[in-house]
Amino acid sequence: MNAAPTNTAPMNTAPMTVLNTADTALPAAARECERIGRTAGLAAGLAAVLVGRDVAAIAPGRYAAVPAAPDTESPGVRRHSLADREGIVFAECQGERPPASTDLAEIGALLAAVRLGVMRHLLDLAVAHLSERDSGGEPLIRKQLVTGAVADVIAGVELLREQALAQRDPVALGDLHTRIDDLGWQTAKLFGASGYIADHPARALYVSALCANTWSGREGAGE
Repeated sequence: MNAAPTNTAPMNTAPMTVLNTADTALPAAARECERIGRTAGLAAGLAAVLVGRDVAAIAPGRYAAVPAAPDTESPGVRRHSLADREGIVFAECQGERPPASTDLAEIGALLAAVRLGVMRHLLDLAVAHLSERDSGGEPLIRKQLVTGAVADVIAGVELLREQALAQRDPVALGDLHTRIDDLGWQTAKLFGASGYIADHPARALYVSALCANTWSGREGAGE
């Protein structure tokens, strides 16, 4: 996808949510993260995941995705044209990177929940889009192949939600995020060609994958 760079990242104006991520509270925290991702967007969800955490101390790689802030023009911040549109930047984390930790596993699980919430929002938009387009005298959403594709995404979201709560191993969480990537591309295809342009809301699926690259247990995370 090609996009013209922008100079100003949109700021997240959603209220800050402080999450209790103790083992017994993680499912509730994940549900809240998914809700925020669905209703307020990727930047608001990422902010909820990272609030109260020392990003520079726990990020697994040299760069970490964070919500845009007033000081995001500093030399230690990388920009991406699509991420700018979602209010996300990539902050440099200097020094030797720490080993995998409980904090990092929690971030991986909660970020997965945010990403699934973003996907559910895009799926809502896709169903509305398909309901407005006709083929052969009936809405596309009534076509068997289209209905099956939507059902596959819904089933995938339900499955990955349960798996995210069950994982604590960073490598396994990295694999989970890769599966969320794949499900995101299935969702983007429901929009047809419009799902692959920078001005379309489906860009959030691509940016969420970039965020996962910096926070998951994937090989080369944050590089």
